[in-house]
Amino acid sequence: MRKWMILICIILLTGCAEKPEKTSYEETKKIVTDTLQTEEGKNVIRKMLSDPEFKELLILDQDVVKDSIENNLLSKEAETFWKDTFKDPKFSETFAKSMKEQQTEIMTELMKDASFQKDLETFFGQPDMQKQLETIMKSSIMRKEIEKVVKETINSPLLQTKWQELIQAAGSEKEGGGGKEEEGGGGGEEKKDEA
Repeated sequence: MRKWMILICIILLTGCAEKPEKTSYEETKKIVTDTLQTEEGKNVIRKMLSDPEFKELLILDQDVVKDSIENNLLSKEAETFWKDTFKDPKFSETFAKSMKEQQTEIMTELMKDASFQKDLETFFGQPDMQKQLETIMKSSIMRKEIEKVVKETINSPLLQTKWQELIQAAGSEKEGGGGKEEEGGGGGEEKKDEA
């Protein structure tokens, strides 16, 4: 990072040497940006990035990272901060949405894994677990939740057209089915008369 600062200082000094008058922040910024976009500026950056000493500066020391995690992320203050932060419904929702894709991928991969499926079967096959599931499924709270989910599903705008199609298909099947029964019934009477 020091060399970056040195590079910027050199560029600024070069720019100042060419123009003895004072330059504004915007002018200095434009000079630096223009210089970095030239082929010469790009070559300087490439050389810096290939320099072993500069690479060492960019690589973070493992002890520094470890200390930072222990002192900041795993501290009591951080624990309190995260607990308070996750109490905020908006933050929790945003966090859940950001992780949704990764969680879906993980669950999809796990469901394809034979050993995971076997572990699930073993877990849910335990007598205690089956009793708990049965109790939960029979509870009034669970019935209300299922009823709520069913209502939401039925009223979902995404499924309204599907429901209409299913109702129309069922109606046309009844109309078509009724005609066949009448034809079949009539044929049976004719056979009786012939007998």
